[in-house]
Amino acid sequence: MPDENEKKILVVYYSHDESTKSIAESIANETNADLLELKPLDEKGGRRVRYIWEGESVSMNPIPPLEPFSVDPNEYDLIFLGSPVWAMSYAPPVESFLRKATLSNKNIALFCTHEGLMGIVFQEMISKLSDNKIVGAIDFYDPIGSGVKYAANASANWARQVLKSIN
Repeated sequence: MPDENEKKILVVYYSHDESTKSIAESIANETNADLLELKPLDEKGGRRVRYIWEGESVSMNPIPPLEPFSVDPNEYDLIFLGSPVWAMSYAPPVESFLRKATLSNKNIALFCTHEGLMGIVFQEMISKLSDNKIVGAIDFYDPIGSGVKYAANASANWARQVLKSIN
């Protein structure tokens, strides 16, 4: 029988390459969380094409339809939410998630990955999540290029701190 004090934890993320995915997996491993990868139904391919699509997607503010969720985010006590930084903001699939999940009264921890300026990612996410408690936010600069092991350790340490803050 599960401990009634044990928190149900979910890591939700969108990753166009391995960077955000690697952080999400590290957090999930450290916290024994379920993973929910956001997958747009129609995603453009190729690195150069993706780069152009990323900038256009953010500036044109589309809401791409996502594949159905494998879990119900509203059944979780703590949600880690991660996105790459696109044009100084979060990726449009995260906006689709926020609209579809309609989260409220949740503990939310935010993370992002980037290879340049972070922009206003967290400010925008926090404003969309105003009915929730933000319990942490962290950015990871080029987690693949900086070293996967370093990024995994940093994200695991941060996840432990977030867990302590809500217990």
